[in-house]
Amino acid sequence: MNPFAEIEVTPLFYRDGMKSQGNSVRIRDDEQVWEEIGVVSPNYLLVHNSKVKETLDTIADKSNINDWKERKVFFDGRRFIYAITTDTVQAEIAPGDCIRFGLIAYNSYDGSRALSVGAYAEHLLCSNGMTSDMYFARFTFRHQKGNINWDEETEKAFTSIMPQSKERLVRFASVLGKLNRKVITLMDLKYLRKEFLQEFNSSSWGKVMDRYLLHEKHNAFGLLDACTRIFWQNAKPSVTDYRNNTYATDGMINFSQRLN
Repeated sequence: MNPFAEIEVTPLFYRDGMKSQGNSVRIRDDEQVWEEIGVVSPNYLLVHNSKVKETLDTIADKSNINDWKERKVFFDGRRFIYAITTDTVQAEIAPGDCIRFGLIAYNSYDGSRALSVGAYAEHLLCSNGMTSDMYFARFTFRHQKGNINWDEETEKAFTSIMPQSKERLVRFASVLGKLNRKVITLMDLKYLRKEFLQEFNSSSWGKVMDRYLLHEKHNAFGLLDACTRIFWQNAKPSVTDYRNNTYATDGMINFSQRLN
């Protein structure tokens, strides 16, 4: 479905004419047919995905970095994710092995996720994205009486994300370097699964293990690379994949804190 298709919000009414406390959100699909995708409260400010993309691009433009590239556009009819990266801001995990800095935006038409923008990292060798709630800044847009002061809020988002982007990426790369030096034993795998990655269902864990055992280095960063390969590079991604990506990244960060 086109993530930038036309949407509309209309009030709902009961049979007797009484107005509902909810509003219907509809989207016009590729065949020009309207489809309801959610019901939100009258106070929920619906922001079109095109405005979300424009806002993230504005933050990128304000950085005075000129090599931003589009990496992800995800839309499942309700939830939207847009990601871009730059090669100008990089940090080294190990000699010859780097990560690059990226910006990512989240939005929803059904009220399941607030409009927010933040930072993330991408592994150069495989283009796997790593999103983290622990290491990267994220800014949630606030609105009053159904309106957003876009200039003011975009400036706040820029200020919260960009000035320390290099330093945060270097710190994150240091954590990944620590994981890269940790060889994983069978007992380590058991410990990781039980204590840090326990929320993965059997199907997701099986896919991660298949990738890890057959294609990745058998260290802690190789395990993270296996996770992000499965959840970031899925040919048919779901919003759960993006949640799992953040969960895996933060789980491995927590594991790194237990290492000497």
